[in-house]
Amino acid sequence: MASTDTKAMKETPLSVLSRTNLAKYLTERHALAGKTCGDQPESLRGKCTLVLSSDSSFQEALSSMNRFRVSSMPLVRYKSGASRDVGAYDALCFLSNGDLVTTLIEACDKAELNARDDDVLGLMGRMATIGLEIESLPLKQARTKWDGTVIWKSATATQSLAECLERCLYISPSEKPGDVRLRALPHRFAVMNSDNAIEHIVSQSDIVMYLHTNRDILTPLFTEATVNELGLASTPGIAFVGASTPTIEAFREMERHRVGAVPIVDEATRTLIGTLSESDLTHLRGGASFAALALPVAEFLLHAHKLSVSTPAQQSGGLYNPNTSAFAAALMRHRERLVVSCRPSDTLTDVLTKMDVNAVHRVWVVDDAGVPTGVIALADVLAVIAQMGMSTEEVAKQRDKMVVA
Repeated sequence: MASTDTKAMKETPLSVLSRTNLAKYLTERHALAGKTCGDQPESLRGKCTLVLSSDSSFQEALSSMNRFRVSSMPLVRYKSGASRDVGAYDALCFLSNGDLVTTLIEACDKAELNARDDDVLGLMGRMATIGLEIESLPLKQARTKWDGTVIWKSATATQSLAECLERCLYISPSEKPGDVRLRALPHRFAVMNSDNAIEHIVSQSDIVMYLHTNRDILTPLFTEATVNELGLASTPGIAFVGASTPTIEAFREMERHRVGAVPIVDEATRTLIGTLSESDLTHLRGGASFAALALPVAEFLLHAHKLSVSTPAQQSGGLYNPNTSAFAAALMRHRERLVVSCRPSDTLTDVLTKMDVNAVHRVWVVDDAGVPTGVIALADVLAVIAQMGMSTEEVAKQRDKMVVA
């Protein structure tokens, strides 16, 4: 009986967020950063000191995001006579890896590039030319899109995290987990100080990992819910790319589906063997290196992550499919390092643990054959939280609806 009472006292995620104001969270964030892996170097976690000038170049943005392992940085315009180190600035927006991908794709379209019309060597030459043209492009001319990465001045320290979830990240109870529309909602927001400078940045990942770190006080109706019960086992129209596809075409596919990553599959078996994300563009160093985007995406990933390209006579599970390409076979050797996936029977806690340990923003859902059937992104988790409601009774009702759906 005691254990039942203890379970009943557990809180819903939205209840925890509603009693945690932004000021309290920001105070605790340094301690939280030490408990989670995060996607930044340890010395930078919980801090917001990194900005990009609108006069910086496309290549400077790639280099900075790669160096600091961030998916976006605030884009600012320094006021006349101001120093980049301490000068006053006007915050313009966030510039994301996705914006850099969009800028690249637009440059390719302008050059009327069609990867299927060129052989690899010809495509490498054309990609190098495009890279040399855009590497010095000022960021004020880069293509930024409405993907939620704007500066929000409305965030105040007295707001609760639940209010921030709806007002700043635009995730309300009406949002449906798994809906592609979630990908276009705000990914982060800024908290400005009295001088109108960016003092803090709070992302979707921050809120999700805050709850994951405090999961011992959350109701099992949330933490023990399975991927299947939450309706996240499949994603309609999920995009995937074959291992032999030219990398630039894989980025095009990403842009076409308005997603931040695509699963890479072995064409022979359709099993998941890798992931190409927007952040992989930041591995390029200088315009000429854009020639690498002509390579098959499996080969590009091996080079980008400094992995061995050798292929053993057979894989651990037996012989390779005779129709598997050489680079797909090589990528399979590193599947455990490059792929973060789950099964429909895994719990939400399992999924969040994988996100935390591997410092990723999405987890692929695969079937028993290893074929990708869906993807769980941070926005999906937040939509589940918003939809479940404040009370455990509401959570139970929403879970029943999700199972039926």
